[in-house]
Amino acid sequence: MVFNLENIIWQKDSRNLPQAYLNLKVPSVSSIIDQIPDPELEAFIAAVGKTKVEQIMKSAGERGTATHTFIESYLLNLVTSKDPAEALKFTQEESPKLLIANNIPEDKIKEGLDLFYKFYYSEFANQYSEIVRMEMGIYSPSLFYRGKLDMFYKHRIFNFAVADFKTMSTPIKEASVKEYKMKLQIAAYVNALEEMYINKGLKIKYGSLICINKKDDIVREVVCAGQELEEKKQEFRNLCQNWHINKVTYLIKEL
Repeated sequence: MVFNLENIIWQKDSRNLPQAYLNLKVPSVSSIIDQIPDPELEAFIAAVGKTKVEQIMKSAGERGTATHTFIESYLLNLVTSKDPAEALKFTQEESPKLLIANNIPEDKIKEGLDLFYKFYYSEFANQYSEIVRMEMGIYSPSLFYRGKLDMFYKHRIFNFAVADFKTMSTPIKEASVKEYKMKLQIAAYVNALEEMYINKGLKIKYGSLICINKKDDIVREVVCAGQELEEKKQEFRNLCQNWHINKVTYLIKEL
């Protein structure tokens, strides 16, 4: 067995001497979680076909981008203005400009605005008064994965916490594979943040995923906290290690 030379990068080190670096493949949080079989999704793909599913996913992604933009603009303005009416006016005026510039179709911008209104009139809209970062890139220095977190904030009870926003076409079922994957996603973000700020002793005990459904006005919060969060962090770490073990062939090849 030898190293795959295609993954080796040569650069000069601090002494101006050649140094070999391994180009390590770093998966996203979703790539790791997608290892888990989802019978409901697999049945849907079998019923409508892969091409149709890809079209649906693209449309859902554009809708999600629009909704996220409206929510993010609203919350960031609310933190500074402390005025929900002003924050609402700001996102109504500015978010469409950003979305048009990013080539999001007009119908998806409207869908995103409609879903944002569901969030705006929900109990969650005014709960995030102390936001640390939004749209935050996260990574694990030890397990080599990465992702983007919607919001890192201070919870009124649990101190530092994480939240993500997701748009959905159908209500999420309790104890479903989809809900389980959501909790693993929260755990992955928490694990990465705690590693990134280990020198500051960061400890996060609460994370949630805010689900905004197209078909009703109920905004549901999938929570992963306390002991369950610790368990899901370990489950995700195991999944991540398995991903790297299964992908080890990209590092080396047979003679």
